[in-house]
Amino acid sequence: MKREGIAIMVNEISGKRQLAFMSKFDYIREAGTDGEKRAADAILKELKSFGVDGRLEEFEIDTWKITKAEFTVTEPFEKTYRVAGYGRCGNTPEGGVEAPFLYAENGDSISLSAAKGKIVMVNNPVNADMYRKLVKAGAVAFLTIAGTPIDEGEDRIPADRAVPKMAETPIQGAVIHHIDAAEIVEANASRARLTVKQETGKAVSRNVAARIEGSGNLKDEILTLTAHYDSVPAGPGAYDNMAGGAIIMELCRYFAAHRPKRTMEFVWFGAEEKGLLGSRNYVTVHEDELKNHQFNMNVDLAGQLVGGTVIGVTGDVSICHMIDYMAHEAGIGMVTRNSIWGSDSNTFAWKGIPAMTLNRDGFGMHTRHDTISLISPWSLERSAILLGTIAEHLGNIAVMPFVRTIPEQFMRELDQYFNR
Repeated sequence: MKREGIAIMVNEISGKRQLAFMSKFDYIREAGTDGEKRAADAILKELKSFGVDGRLEEFEIDTWKITKAEFTVTEPFEKTYRVAGYGRCGNTPEGGVEAPFLYAENGDSISLSAAKGKIVMVNNPVNADMYRKLVKAGAVAFLTIAGTPIDEGEDRIPADRAVPKMAETPIQGAVIHHIDAAEIVEANASRARLTVKQETGKAVSRNVAARIEGSGNLKDEILTLTAHYDSVPAGPGAYDNMAGGAIIMELCRYFAAHRPKRTMEFVWFGAEEKGLLGSRNYVTVHEDELKNHQFNMNVDLAGQLVGGTVIGVTGDVSICHMIDYMAHEAGIGMVTRNSIWGSDSNTFAWKGIPAMTLNRDGFGMHTRHDTISLISPWSLERSAILLGTIAEHLGNIAVMPFVRTIPEQFMRELDQYFNR
């Protein structure tokens, strides 16, 4: 992208307009709820306001509701602690699971060697890989830790989580607050009982998409700019990730007025927080055209004032070098990392499409503190200009400047990530 092109973009991209757009979404948008549907309709309305036709792509999702979550230390003392449940992993037997208790820290192999037959507490949320490790080690149930040592009031209440969708879920889990976890470890708890009950069902989520057809002979090649718009139940998800939604909305407005040679597809994904379900549905519905997709540019976590920007690239390392160069041209600080990323870009990479996620440091993710009050128009504007610079360059260059392949190591990691 030439410097005059950057100057045009700088003059037209507005952080204040992005913040005004975000102010319409200061509510919880959990996938499959009326809040998410309300947000999808608002995104469509915004697109229409500057002459772009959007569309809804609905899909069915599994839902769960925790009806009971209870954890009690039974030896060497008896005390019941408030916990939240893990969805998607079934129900404990009537009366719960009672067994010896083990704190296994980060779930390392040394700690887990003593896990057989025990309720195991680990520090971090349980993903598919950790779940498999716990099952293989013989754990009969698990706890994970949330919160900080200085939390008070509402912040002392843990929120429900869920394990990724897996074929078999033989053990159940819950979330306990950091302060309670520390008390349990300090008191040398040796035996405990965990009860988790949940109800499952179905709901409808939806992606919102808008396509700007390319203006030249490269219009059959497609670039995607994406962000998820759903939130967790705990808070309104401004940083995670309506800020990302605002950034790609601003770029959709820009490219509608400055059509690129390649086709650009803008997608606001639903149900990301339930396991990247929106992007997984998108690549299924659009499977026949995936061969034309050249690059996915995703945004997840953005908009806070103080922090650093990272672009995680899942593709050939040459993409990192290209982005580094363009960031220098735009004069916007950031770093690149060549790795898989825990966001919707993974879905595209898994299908063989090079992908990236723009991510900015921030506070309050997945909590009630993730509000628009922490979002900066300055930060939104910079991220939009950085992503727009990349998109403008790739949208108009004669030949894509990198190979359309995913390194084998990343594909192995993605297979594990998606439980294939």
